Amino acid sequence: MTFATFTKRFLLVAFVTLLLVALWFFRNTLLLGFLATVLAVGISIPANWLIRRRWPRALANVTAALSVGIVALFLLLWLLPTIAAELGGLLASLPQGVENLAGLYNSLLERSETLARVLPAIEPGEASLSEEEIRQLFEGVVNNGLPILVSGGGVAFNFLTNFILVVFLALLFLADPTAYVKASLYLVPESYRLRMTELWGELYKTLKTWLSALFISISITVTLVLVILGLLGMPNVLVVAVFAGFATFVPNIGAFLPIIPITIFTLADDPVNLFAMVPAYLAIQLVESNVLTPLIVKRELNIPAAGMLLVQIIAGLIFGLLGLLLAVPLLAVVITLVRELYSYDVLGLRGRGLEVSLDKESKLSIVSTKEAVQTKKIPRHPEAEVSSEP
Repeated sequence: MTFATFTKRFLLVAFVTLLLVALWFFRNTLLLGFLATVLAVGISIPANWLIRRRWPRALANVTAALSVGIVALFLLLWLLPTIAAELGGLLASLPQGVENLAGLYNSLLERSETLARVLPAIEPGEASLSEEEIRQLFEGVVNNGLPILVSGGGVAFNFLTNFILVVFLALLFLADPTAYVKASLYLVPESYRLRMTELWGELYKTLKTWLSALFISISITVTLVLVILGLLGMPNVLVVAVFAGFATFVPNIGAFLPIIPITIFTLADDPVNLFAMVPAYLAIQLVESNVLTPLIVKRELNIPAAGMLLVQIIAGLIFGLLGLLLAVPLLAVVITLVRELYSYDVLGLRGRGLEVSLDKESKLSIVSTKEAVQTKKIPRHPEAEVSSEP
């Protein structure tokens, strides 16, 4: 190895190392930029609907952005005060609720001799809580919960500032999306520019598909919770339904978050109904997650559940709460890049199906299905061309 070759390799390794270090230090800022991109894609869906109806692009973008912002602000200002008010009422009635649960427990023991022999009875007044104990319980929840909420590089503490920054970046992305495509074309050889343009389209399609699937999942969850839990007599069922819908932003983990407001509202109203509300909600999630939503979206983003959960844990540890929320679109974008740049361009697997079968003896075998290769073509009409002039 010559000295020149060694120097080039050393500089390349040093550059890659410095780049990775820089990405690590600016990871939260980059994640905010990705959130702005996702928001821009989401706003572009109704904006493009208006543009197809001959609205000016600028007016359509502003109208869509304002509509999304107003709906989000309304839901935020409506959900949080309602849950906080019910939580305060629950804390006020907690001593009586504990005594009621103790009475229900003792009545079950009286009806069953088997349980009475196994479980101890609770003496009157033994299960009551004093005001000091309630205050200590509330302080413990706040002290232990706040560090979790403010994790991820201070995203929760600076929520308002970061929110304004994300919205501003999203509007800038929407104002002239082709400018960023054109800038990327100057970084690749001329022979690869059409492929780069196609790659941008695939990334946009991936995020749009995820957002569409998420909207369908939210709609199904809200409808089922509103109808079924409403028929069962759930207090504040509309708040619970909307909360359950937004909890679907976090797959796997988010399915269990609505149990918190369900428990709060049910205990504040009638603790006995908790034994019906929680199983009913879990049944709704089971049907929605495994039957209805996959059938409607046709598994366009078919990511294994175990892999998705693992990515969520890693993203949560690295980026905090915001990483947990954006783990799925991040994974979808990475899968798209690997598929397009490596599997298709390097390995030449475009148009080739690959299946893995498992026989009765748990032996794996590969079944490769070769299909006709269809090369995607970029439209050549003037509106679809990207200018290569500086």
